[in-house]
Amino acid sequence: MAEVSESKSDAVVEELPDKAAVIVYLKKHPELLVEQADLLESLELAHASGSAVSLIERQVELLRGRNARLESRLEKLIDTARANERRADHVLKLARALIRAPSLAAIAIAFKSAMREDFDIDDVFIGINGSSYKRHDIEGITPLEPNTPVVRAYDNFIRTRLIECGPLDEARAKLLFPKCEATIASAAVIPLEKEKYLGMIALGSREAERFQPRQGKLFLEMVAELVAAAVRARLA
Repeated sequence: MAEVSESKSDAVVEELPDKAAVIVYLKKHPELLVEQADLLESLELAHASGSAVSLIERQVELLRGRNARLESRLEKLIDTARANERRADHVLKLARALIRAPSLAAIAIAFKSAMREDFDIDDVFIGINGSSYKRHDIEGITPLEPNTPVVRAYDNFIRTRLIECGPLDEARAKLLFPKCEATIASAAVIPLEKEKYLGMIALGSREAERFQPRQGKLFLEMVAELVAAAVRARLA
């Protein structure tokens, strides 16, 4: 008789569902644990510290962790939104300053001031195509004539007219920002009027990580469009 009982017991064990089947069943019948309150309260889970906790306590712990992660993500989204709002306000301020600038010299001053004060840019470069700009006496604006050092250094950029962002070597830093007291470690070089090639601007930073090749370009394009419109209006 004992042998028969043992064989029946083994058969019952073999017929028990596997973990996957239990998981599927509970997902399809979540009301089971609600209906079986005694079972829910009696379940215990091993804690990382070695002590046991009830299933309800474990669920509360998981919900708290999920809530903390959601709050962290929300805070990051809010911070990003606030940063974008500040940047939009600064772009609007730059647009007003450039529109009100009465001359090319005033444009150069207003642009450099706005970049330093509102965008934490250490220095700027403004270069205008020599075919459109014949003067050489306005501080802060460089004529881009054929075979000049800047044109030779950026011949590929001038040909492709694609925004370049990233680290800046010492030679190019001296070409673009010769009077800057800080050591420029990274820069963004942006074309003015990409199709017509009015010229180029460059934003320099002492921070090596400030400008990266894969960063977003929308802000840089907006700034270049504003500068190009202001310069074109004063050249007319």
